[in-house]
Amino acid sequence: MTSRRDQNRYYDRYKRDKGSKTFYRSTAWETARVQALIRDNYLCQHCIKRKRLTPADMVHHIKPLSDYPDLALVLENLLSLCNSCHNKEHGLAGEKVETPVTNRRARFIVSKGNSEVF
Repeated sequence: MTSRRDQNRYYDRYKRDKGSKTFYRSTAWETARVQALIRDNYLCQHCIKRKRLTPADMVHHIKPLSDYPDLALVLENLLSLCNSCHNKEHGLAGEKVETPVTNRRARFIVSKGNSEVF
């Protein structure tokens, strides 16, 4: 099982573009992120709509950073979400969410026994 830190490192190294990486490490982003979390009481806003209290793990851009860089630090474009809801949000937005494909085989246990007992 990989740790969250390792997952973040992998994403930063191989998937995130360099401009985004610089942005997400900036003081301006950290300030906007904290403001959004405080505004949302550090709770996932999608879970609240479903009457569940779940701590927010991240702040999501409603309009994507890559398409709307001018809204990157606008508080109205930021939404506090838990990891699960954030992953669902990106799955619904058209980005491919990779799910591992596994071949499942039914396993049967054949036992030999006294036919009179069965």
